[in-house]
Amino acid sequence: MICKGENISKGITCILTILIAGLFSTKCYGSLEILNVRHWTAPDHTRIVLDVDSDPDYEIKESENLLVLNFKESSLHKSIPAKIIINKPGITKIVFHHMDENKVRKVRIEFVLNKHQKVEVFKLKKFQDKPNRIVVDIILEQAPREVKTTDQIIELKPKKIIVIDAGHGGEDPGAVGKKRTYEKNVVLSISREVQKAINKMHGYRAVLTRDGDYYVSFSKRLQKAKDVGASLFISIHADAARNRSAKGGSVYCLSTGGASNEAAKLLARNENLSDILGGVPDNESNNESSSIIMNMFQTNTINLSKIYAGILIRHLSTVCNIKNKSVQEAPFRVLKLPDIPAVLIETAYISNPQEEILLKKSSFQKTLATAISSSISEYLSDTSAVAQSEDASKKDDENGTADKKQNNDELTATYYKVKCGDTLFSVAKHFNTKVALLLKLNKLKLEDPLFAGRKIMMPANKTENKINANPASAAAKKKSGSRKISSKYYTVKKGDTLLLVAKNNSTTINELLKINNMKITDPLFYGLKIKLP
Repeated sequence: MICKGENISKGITCILTILIAGLFSTKCYGSLEILNVRHWTAPDHTRIVLDVDSDPDYEIKESENLLVLNFKESSLHKSIPAKIIINKPGITKIVFHHMDENKVRKVRIEFVLNKHQKVEVFKLKKFQDKPNRIVVDIILEQAPREVKTTDQIIELKPKKIIVIDAGHGGEDPGAVGKKRTYEKNVVLSISREVQKAINKMHGYRAVLTRDGDYYVSFSKRLQKAKDVGASLFISIHADAARNRSAKGGSVYCLSTGGASNEAAKLLARNENLSDILGGVPDNESNNESSSIIMNMFQTNTINLSKIYAGILIRHLSTVCNIKNKSVQEAPFRVLKLPDIPAVLIETAYISNPQEEILLKKSSFQKTLATAISSSISEYLSDTSAVAQSEDASKKDDENGTADKKQNNDELTATYYKVKCGDTLFSVAKHFNTKVALLLKLNKLKLEDPLFAGRKIMMPANKTENKINANPASAAAKKKSGSRKISSKYYTVKKGDTLLLVAKNNSTTINELLKINNMKITDPLFYGLKIKLP
């Protein structure tokens, strides 16, 4: 007869045996678990991402159309099927195998490939809400570029190319709204609308850094701008904050030093993590230019970026709420272009419930696109006028007429010492002269850096000085001028830009600037009366 105590003892022994067996089984049959599989397709590669629960150890075997990853002491999550059909460029399917060897469970993953150039496999460490990951990039074969004749290139080449950068993408969703709106999706929609608006303008063409849900590294975004010879680089984002009531847009330029405020610093820090979240190999992520060289070139480029940013803020303020009325600065990696003006737009707060809804509306996206395209036209029309003046000066020099013109205009020169933050545009505005004339006098190009402490020549008109020295002559000139000039006036309406006013009144932006003694960077306030020719 077995006593009650013996039954209890046997029961405890059974439970302990089961627990020990379970622990042993866990150790042998799954020290690494493959949790999930995702894939993304970009124009130049297809990406497969494997989520794992710890630092993975695997072997790679590769043949012509087959890539194999062998994992030791591993298991598959029950949600992963035995086969996943993908049928995307470079890959047809993924097959998963469980194998038992000497009481150790192993996983073998086969990637069945089709036409491709090469395969890159790398690991990403656990970061924020992202687990450890294995990334398989199948690099696609690029179609040979069509060779065009010189005549075709001249005929087809647009005057200005604008690169529109939709932030985040693929593995990096960006900020997420309360209603699960992803920043990567809304900024791509806005970017596409901006592209359409720019392409409607004669002589302009917009290029997107991404045109789908996939991640593009910072280095590739910037390289694309360089490859197409961009005149402007505009990165589009949607802001987020813990405070749900925060709202409004902002415009940022690159700062090689600190940020303009703590919020800008935090924003830049978050945005600069995109390469880690999106998944970039170490050699690509660290491929940055020397900081010394970057600082040399970027001084003038940042100044040009600020000029454009000021124009952009003015245009955006006519169609949406602007949080920061002045240009903000922060060390954004995506803006590190040495010779291309670049800005980053935070269109609205996706964390704000009202603005989250607004960001998804097609009408709002198109309105933003119109404002952005108008600001581009206004900025680049002024720089084009400067470029034309430079070309005219070169022709004068070649024909030997430059000195004659200078003598006829009775120009002499004074000197101005450049201060920190000065640009050719701001100096020209302050001294009531033209950028083209400053370039000519100092033998500069528009893209040349303007270093603090440098002395530059400033024009001084002798004839004008003589008149100003004689009060009677000045009064006579004023009286005479008042009889000759006859102008009509226009009251600026909400949404007006110099481009629209000029177009509606059959004139040019340069003519409006001239007769109103304005510069391209001057704000066009609602209710302001301006002269029309």
